Amino acid sequence: MNATTSLPEKDLPPGRHQQIKEHLMREIRHDHAPTGSTSRRTPWLRPVIVGPAAAGALALAVLAGVSVNGTDNPGRTIGRAGPATSAFAPRVNGDTTGGAADLLNRIAMVAAESHAAEGIRDDQYVYVRSRVASATVGEGIPTTMTPLHLREVWRAVDGSRPGLVREPGQSHLADGEPLEAEARPGELGYESTTNYRHLSTLPTDPDAMYRWLRAQGDKEADDRNLDQDAFVLVSGLLRESLMPPRVGAALYRAAARIPGVLVVPNAVTAADRHGVAIVRYDSYNPGVRDELIFDKDTLRYIGSRRVATKATDSIEAGQVLDTSAVLETAVVDRPGMLP
Repeated sequence: MNATTSLPEKDLPPGRHQQIKEHLMREIRHDHAPTGSTSRRTPWLRPVIVGPAAAGALALAVLAGVSVNGTDNPGRTIGRAGPATSAFAPRVNGDTTGGAADLLNRIAMVAAESHAAEGIRDDQYVYVRSRVASATVGEGIPTTMTPLHLREVWRAVDGSRPGLVREPGQSHLADGEPLEAEARPGELGYESTTNYRHLSTLPTDPDAMYRWLRAQGDKEADDRNLDQDAFVLVSGLLRESLMPPRVGAALYRAAARIPGVLVVPNAVTAADRHGVAIVRYDSYNPGVRDELIFDKDTLRYIGSRRVATKATDSIEAGQVLDTSAVLETAVVDRPGMLP
């Protein structure tokens, strides 16, 4: 991997760094063409909360403009040695390998054989229990992680009814009109793009999926990197969702085609579970690496994390800025019901 050039702050509009680094799904309009072959360009909209990353996105723009060296550059910066934990990634920048395409294709084969969604009904809810934590990052203040805590989400299978999120300090059932912009704490909007039925409309052909992923980015914006946008979209689709088997297989095979994707052989989730990660250095904030973590044996998705790859005044290279672990995914009959 070649050295990543820095992206000066002035190159992006005010506020764009925080929006990009929130590692959140963008709202996807329902008038896209599922095959991706004839779909018109869909502009990015305001992000909708589908995961615990919002808190960790605070002031990540301080990392913008920091240059990170690639794994084949002898002058690269490598973080200190030490045990890999949910809060620290040792030897960051020296811990990546190739082989992402092969690994993602094997993950796709496993996804295609999943039976988790058999018999699922539109009136049911997808339940996801996770363990999460996020860093508070800001100029002139210490970077600290929030305590690891549980997060529970219930999402309507067909997206027609409000969902529920439970996390320390919030527990609320959404009601009223569909949320078209950012969900308020404790609420999941009706039009969540990761409800199971909407995911089922996405392409099942890898080529079509790859075209669809790239078509969601705003190609007319000068400050966009469609490869980075595609990787963030893959991350958002996986987070707190139940993926239809054929769609999941196509998604992973499409991700294998995204340039700049690498492998980290030892990544740790928020549940201190070791796995193998598919990673990409953030094109907008080159001092950050986004990771999707999979079980080494089953190759199933088990969590994600965001890692600082360059030291700053308040951040150590290798420090984890956002972490999650999928503890349980199930289908239940009503919001608040446990499997």
